[in-house]
Amino acid sequence: MAEKDIPTNINKYPHKFFEHVRWGDTDGYQHVNNVSISRYFESARVSIIRDIESKEFSLVIVNFTINYYSQIFYPNKIIIGSFISKIGGSSITIIQALFIKNKCKSTAKSIMAYADLKNEKAQKIPEDLKFKLRESNIYGASDET
Repeated sequence: MAEKDIPTNINKYPHKFFEHVRWGDTDGYQHVNNVSISRYFESARVSIIRDIESKEFSLVIVNFTINYYSQIFYPNKIIIGSFISKIGGSSITIIQALFIKNKCKSTAKSIMAYADLKNEKAQKIPEDLKFKLRESNIYGASDET
């Protein structure tokens, strides 16, 4: 990704999640390992999903990609901004950016299927849930279908 494509403004992401770099997230040089960065994005993603799931239906990850731009060190405070960029028939796409001190360190894209948990099958997203996602500013959902 070209430097001009790296996000520069956390405020473009309506959903914010706050985290701290933990000592256990690092190697011997206080450098955060890539698995920990994946977990930061997961925690932010789950904070969105918990608001829209039920005992019968939830969103499950089917594709996850990360771009790394610069190293993260302990100690630090993290802000992860997220928004739903696409609402499909049975899936949503979540875009995220991890910022430290107003600098983007990493971005992620998650494609999640709406699933019947008991039968382990993708389901169409109900229209009322699509409406909730589109109308809710916190999610930043687009009107793509």
